[in-house]
Amino acid sequence: MDISIVTDELTGDPETAFQLRLEWGVTRFELRGVHETRVPRISNHARQRLLRAIERYGVSITAVSPGLFKIPFPATERIHSNLIWMDAEFADAQARAQALLADHLENLLPESIAFAQSVGARYLIAFSFGRNGAPQGPAPQGVIDAITHAAETAAAAGVELLIENEEGHFADTGLRSANLIERIRAPIGLNWDPANARIDGDTPFPDGYEAAKSLIRNVHYKDVRCFADGVWEIAAEGEVDWTGQISALIRDRYSGAIAVEPHLSPPVEATRDAVRKLQSLVSKAF
Repeated sequence: MDISIVTDELTGDPETAFQLRLEWGVTRFELRGVHETRVPRISNHARQRLLRAIERYGVSITAVSPGLFKIPFPATERIHSNLIWMDAEFADAQARAQALLADHLENLLPESIAFAQSVGARYLIAFSFGRNGAPQGPAPQGVIDAITHAAETAAAAGVELLIENEEGHFADTGLRSANLIERIRAPIGLNWDPANARIDGDTPFPDGYEAAKSLIRNVHYKDVRCFADGVWEIAAEGEVDWTGQISALIRDRYSGAIAVEPHLSPPVEATRDAVRKLQSLVSKAF
């Protein structure tokens, strides 16, 4: 089990992130944002600087997260209104959602796979589409078909697709993530984020983890506090049982990365503190 860091949690400049984090004994990194843009849609100049920095500092890229399918899934049926202006708004919204889905499938997917190959990443992190206000439950078949296509396309290129569980998406809790992935007809794993699962009502450890543990290929490390009125906040010390979670991962011989993703400010201090805490948790669990 290796500790990694999501580079843009520290700085938008991956080269600076590599320099800082190497001082903390971390050599594995997950790529998401570069400056003001999410990978892979960065400038050619930024891409060349990134590739030079990876080689110069001898770091490994464990995964890339381009935001694939982190969009609402288009409604399968048109919503109609007797009011012409409202009916037009519904039609326009559906058309935009369909165009965005087409862009992800036809453009962002192959761009992301090529980018993952260029930086040597084994995993491509995707999402399971926002529910767009729909209640929690099984994903529609169109969601399964889109993810299956992405997983098959990635696998053919030697990259494994991972679904990250995310609040408000069809894969949110550990159990629903496992149920969704079991419907995919292609090689695919889970990017397990216990804090995201907690936001949508899960007890991520032990319940969510037990439901999904055989599928986990990458883990995100952050914490959250949830309140009775539905409000939640990211916190350095929250409600996820990370002591139990880390111990279980070690017990179950998990061999992937745990990526520090604190979502807190100031970024350098928050990331450094999270790395130190995670290193301590791992050390105590062995």
